[in-house]
Amino acid sequence: MHDQLPRTQKKSLESRISYATDVAPILKDKCVECHQPGGIGPWSMTGYQEIAGWAPMIREVIRTDRMPPWHADPTVGEFHGDRSLSNEEIKTIVHWVEAGAPRGEGEDPLEGLNLHAPDWPLGEPDLILTLPAYTVPATGVVDYIHPAVANPLTEDKWLKATTVRAGNRQAVHHVLSGYISEMPEDGEGTTDLWEFSTGGYAVGAESNIAPDNSGVPFPAGGAIGFQLHYTPYGKEAVDETQIGFYFQDKPELLNRTAVILDASIEIPANEARHKEIAYMQFPYDAVLLSAFPHAHYRGYASKLTLQHQDGSEELILNLPRYDFNWQRDYEWKEPIEIAAGSKLIAEYVYDNSEGNAANPDPNITVTWGDQSFEEMLYTSLSYRWKGETTDNMMPEKTRELEETRFFTALDDNLDGRLTKDELKGRLGERMKSGFSQMDQNSDDAIDMNEYVTVNRMMRARGQQ
Repeated sequence: MHDQLPRTQKKSLESRISYATDVAPILKDKCVECHQPGGIGPWSMTGYQEIAGWAPMIREVIRTDRMPPWHADPTVGEFHGDRSLSNEEIKTIVHWVEAGAPRGEGEDPLEGLNLHAPDWPLGEPDLILTLPAYTVPATGVVDYIHPAVANPLTEDKWLKATTVRAGNRQAVHHVLSGYISEMPEDGEGTTDLWEFSTGGYAVGAESNIAPDNSGVPFPAGGAIGFQLHYTPYGKEAVDETQIGFYFQDKPELLNRTAVILDASIEIPANEARHKEIAYMQFPYDAVLLSAFPHAHYRGYASKLTLQHQDGSEELILNLPRYDFNWQRDYEWKEPIEIAAGSKLIAEYVYDNSEGNAANPDPNITVTWGDQSFEEMLYTSLSYRWKGETTDNMMPEKTRELEETRFFTALDDNLDGRLTKDELKGRLGERMKSGFSQMDQNSDDAIDMNEYVTVNRMMRARGQQ
């Protein structure tokens, strides 16, 4: 590495680095999208003078891996929209800063670009919905709100992309949305009513774009339900968020979403590296498109592993240093083939110690909860069933996948059986009360078939 070279040789290398031809093109390609007027960056890279003033900070955030905000292990998978810097790009910028950030010769590629972040980066949407204005208090805890907004479309469409335009970026932590076929009488568009996802928002992930020749239906009428998470920041603020939808001609392929989650997590007080695990088992052949890992302030690391039918494992996404301040979807350049019977295993590491500067309180046991001072194990997946098209939909496959989600959340040793010691949290306690009923072969464990059989019987009785 250059840092290990003799100082005279290193200075010679630095002196040959050109701002105009070496540094500015990197910044334009990897940084300017956020660091422009109206962007989410705190300052704008409008030209050399502005950049040179921030040069020491640029070096610091690059050397500490805080910028650019891309957290996937570069040795695991290749993803669309990768904003990370290569080792050579890092060396170029760092050595340029250490040389005093010289201007040098050549025209400045960033001057005269008239940069300004557009309101709608994908262009003017086909449909814009404005959510009800909400006053975020200066302090305190704000429960999730779930407004529903009527869908004004009078004819069916196919959704290609969604962009959420947060009204107040400091206050809006995240936005999720989903289609509801009938407007709820109480106006509450809670997630249990959603029939499919219609896009979401988190800092760094404002737009959702379906891969080519794919999408989801967007029927006329009904409503779009929302889940909004607000975070007070010391000043009362009014938020009026908008969501823009982009439609397309009927595509061939149908995209679906699923979530690996574990509401039974328990993170002990003062533990620096606590692990929790959950998985999802695919009953049919599928293609995995993307994954969106999510935890809160105590999230330290996350990874997603594909366990094949023969038991062999393949690491497909690794976030060795999770950052709660940046949430994003990781879309593989080459979709991942998933054979029937395979498992997608989500493993999270949490830092509930005083060494975690973001930790609200290291002296308490932390459990699942909506608020950021609580925790989550939540990995959203975008996938397709093999053989499913928009002319040949297979919703029964999705129902079969979803009906085992809570079982796989509790099965921490991945053996396909639940013993009483694995039944944690509120869900686990409820299952304990009916353990003997579900353990139909009386072997002191509930297997997946027993779990599914009993749950189907209970649903059938409830529908009578």
